[in-house]
Amino acid sequence: MNEYIQLNGMKRAQSTRPPMTRADRAKLFAPFAALRGFEESVHARERLYVPRPEPAEDRQEQLDRRLRALRRGDRVTVTWFEPLKVEDGRELGQYRVTAGEYLCPVSGVLVLTTARIETKNILDLGRR
Repeated sequence: MNEYIQLNGMKRAQSTRPPMTRADRAKLFAPFAALRGFEESVHARERLYVPRPEPAEDRQEQLDRRLRALRRGDRVTVTWFEPLKVEDGRELGQYRVTAGEYLCPVSGVLVLTTARIETKNILDLGRR
């Protein structure tokens, strides 16, 4: 106990580092993600899903003609359906729009510089 009595009168040690700003100090105590992927999972439930559209037969023929007319290097904009889940036997997903340069024909797939899209999912195809 006597060895601690001498500490009573001593001054506090001064730091040689510059004082920390409040913002920097707050970063030390910022929350962290204890459950990895939890936020993404919660946001995935907030997404709006729509059922797969059934295109009209004449619309499908028109789309097939446009696909056959494509040449390598053509710049196109594709509106397509992205299937994300199956619920009650129905495919549900979201509409997407992708633009890019047409690369090559692959059986059942439209290959662009920006994406690979199954032709069965394509709803509209336009040239830019």
